[in-house]
Amino acid sequence: MIKLSQDCCKSSFMNDGYMFYKNVLKSPKYIVAPMVAQSELAWRMMARKHGAHLCYTPMISANTFLTSKHYRHEVLQDLSCAEDRPLIVQFCANQVEVFVEAALIVQSYCDGVDLNLGCPQHIARRGFFGSFLQDEWTLLHDIISEARKRLSVGVTAKIRVFPEISKTVEYAQMLEKAGCHILTVHGRTRDQKRENTGLASWSHIKAVKENTKIPVFSNGNIRYFRDVENCLQETGVDGVMVAEGHLTNPMIFKDVHPNVFDIIEEYLEFVNLYPTEMSFVRTHVFNLLSHTLQKHRQMRGMLGGALSIATITRICDKLKRLCHEENESEQLIPESGMSHWMCQPYTRPHASKGGFLTDDTTKNDSTTVSKSAMKKQKKKERNLYKKHQKRLEEHRRRREREKEKQKALLVECRTQDTDVHKDRILRSNERKQAILDRMEEVMQNDSQSVVVCLDLTWTHKMNDKEINKLSSQLGRMYGSNRCSENPAHLYFSGFERDGHLWNECVRKHDGFESYKIEMESKPYNELFDSSDIVYLTPDAALPLESVEAGKVYVLGGLVDETVTKKLTLDKANKLNIETRRLPVQEYMIRSGHHANYSTVYCVNQVFDILLTYHETKDWRKALHAGVPPRKGYIFEERHDS
Repeated sequence: MIKLSQDCCKSSFMNDGYMFYKNVLKSPKYIVAPMVAQSELAWRMMARKHGAHLCYTPMISANTFLTSKHYRHEVLQDLSCAEDRPLIVQFCANQVEVFVEAALIVQSYCDGVDLNLGCPQHIARRGFFGSFLQDEWTLLHDIISEARKRLSVGVTAKIRVFPEISKTVEYAQMLEKAGCHILTVHGRTRDQKRENTGLASWSHIKAVKENTKIPVFSNGNIRYFRDVENCLQETGVDGVMVAEGHLTNPMIFKDVHPNVFDIIEEYLEFVNLYPTEMSFVRTHVFNLLSHTLQKHRQMRGMLGGALSIATITRICDKLKRLCHEENESEQLIPESGMSHWMCQPYTRPHASKGGFLTDDTTKNDSTTVSKSAMKKQKKKERNLYKKHQKRLEEHRRRREREKEKQKALLVECRTQDTDVHKDRILRSNERKQAILDRMEEVMQNDSQSVVVCLDLTWTHKMNDKEINKLSSQLGRMYGSNRCSENPAHLYFSGFERDGHLWNECVRKHDGFESYKIEMESKPYNELFDSSDIVYLTPDAALPLESVEAGKVYVLGGLVDETVTKKLTLDKANKLNIETRRLPVQEYMIRSGHHANYSTVYCVNQVFDILLTYHETKDWRKALHAGVPPRKGYIFEERHDS
């Protein structure tokens, strides 16, 4: 990748734009738009396969990206594929430093960063970003120019137009002079949304292209491939960005209308390669099946509740069978003349809905917004901005006051109780080190400690929700072991690094990679001698009588919300492994007022029971530590004579 010049004159900025467009982005004509929760990695990779030259990420909040470790981890995961290039990362921001600092973190993962100046939604108004920054020219100039000085990748912006063509051109020229490499123009105003969407104005886009010297992309009014060609011809732009048209037909750039079920199957294959949140997957499937679900509305609820790829596949198979049973006349969409199960766009909105103001001379048109209404709107937006700035200032002052209080308190503590303070810190550090030493000693020599192995070979049977629950249980399990005076030697067997469960654990638990746990990819039966293994399963016939050092107690790491019975028992029996269950029925009784009674517990609860018994040698205390009351079992009251 070429490093773009950082200190250059305006004409050099303009030349840099085409240098970036040609040398780095390879002169893209067909572009996939940034779409919130829609243009994720799996979708982008499929788009590239079917003709997309350049892709944008979903919009990312720069402020949240800097302040939230979890959010930042998710974003960087989405940017992790080396084949996903050329790529532009889009941020929303309203502060210079926030935008630049976020861009500096991602610049090694992409070819350019884009400033979102086009979002017209209520959340953008409330957060003061997107198209609601289009009147803040000084701020926008500062953001773009500072980014150009400090970044080694391209800096682009995506805008919406003003009602007047002349003002739109001035707006674009200001961003060009600030140092924008490429400008994407969505030919709608920020008021054109939802029921007032209407048509985008290619006249505005054409005027911007003719009056700037940097590459310009067009966005809006693209439903078929012929629209792409018409846009390139009518506006003279360098590339066409497609959003909704691509969501309903990922093969739009090849001028093909494939079977939706084939496309869904292909997309799910990409999802398996590049793990994707189920909410994203469901939304994509809904978009692709939009016409089919109008014919078979009874399937919408089933698809909306799908929590796994397997469920979505089953629903699509059922829909496909229903389509085959239809008469040919029932399958056709009147507008397109195609069957509803072929990839095709939504109904084109009427021009009258948007009330679009095409140029400076059409102000008397009946659909035009009046000057008075525009003034009121601008005044309202200025007041909102002032309130927003006032709140920011109040927050800043409050933080400063808190800092001063903390400093004063710290000085007081240091002057009065310096020795006590140091002693507390020392004791705290000593306790932490003692815990680590204790666990390390157990890992080196487990002859006197209990060995517990978690069987994680079941994760392929679990959906996202179940994986999420299991990762939380593993964290609690490790926490219990740290707090114990006699910790167990913990093994996680069948645990694939960089697998779904691993990534979820890393995301949830700070320092997970350095936990004092033996994490092995091999299954438990290859790690230990079968004669030493006791597999704990609620379906076993015999109860566990004691917990002994030298034995390996294997817990099935299976969160199964469908409660498929005897999975772990059958597996252990096939391997000729000794099985036992917790002695719940031997020491506890049913409460008598529960609808359901269960001896199936979370792995961390079973672990707490084993650990407590190993320390106390008392099953009542052990079961009291791990059996939750909601399972319906209680201890029978003892009557001392």
